[in-house]
Amino acid sequence: MNFFIKNIFFITLFYSSTAFSACDTSNKDIECGIKVFQERCALCHGSFGLGDGVLPLSLKQYPNTNLLKQNQQRTQSQDEIKHVVALGSLHPDISAEMPSWKDELSPFEINAVAELIFQLRTKTPQTVSLLRAREQAHIPSQQLGKTLFAGRCTLCHGKKADGKGRMAKIIKNPPPFNLTLSRAPDAYLKNIISKGGQAMGRSSRMPPWGKDLNSTEIDSIILFLKSIRS
Repeated sequence: MNFFIKNIFFITLFYSSTAFSACDTSNKDIECGIKVFQERCALCHGSFGLGDGVLPLSLKQYPNTNLLKQNQQRTQSQDEIKHVVALGSLHPDISAEMPSWKDELSPFEINAVAELIFQLRTKTPQTVSLLRAREQAHIPSQQLGKTLFAGRCTLCHGKKADGKGRMAKIIKNPPPFNLTLSRAPDAYLKNIISKGGQAMGRSSRMPPWGKDLNSTEIDSIILFLKSIRS
């Protein structure tokens, strides 16, 4: 496994430590499961569990993360899924890129996301519809943009958006941009976030997010970026 692959693991560790609002027992299990899945799992597993998250699509050597493909399923029951979510790579035969969530999620949240994954497998059309509906329910907001930036962008651009993320040590020519200095108009920001750096004549290391984030989410990131301009 090369240096880039090893370091990309830190994105899930940082992603798990950022300030997402937790579910509580007032949430229905499936609502909590959807929330946790979209905030914690979609980066690798994709919005609907098909393995088309940003990391698998960007890194050729990244393990298959399709949760629905029959021959990729290492767990069959909801209890087995819950065990894997809790232990991650500590579980036998699970990829080293799978983080352990037992110290980041409550037992209620782990059970809820396990139920969501189980329903994705057993009631796929209905569950995909629920996931899609929650995605579309958002309206652009600076807070949502801050949350998305923390999960998707800090590895390269840094917690303060100053270009000093962990990957800045190995991404050169050009290095990650200090986004606090950006004065780019909204249309440009939307294009580069959606299409990626290479399509806009910038760094090829900047991935396209258009298939992973919807329009509301991208607009929210833009609101956040404009709020931190120095």
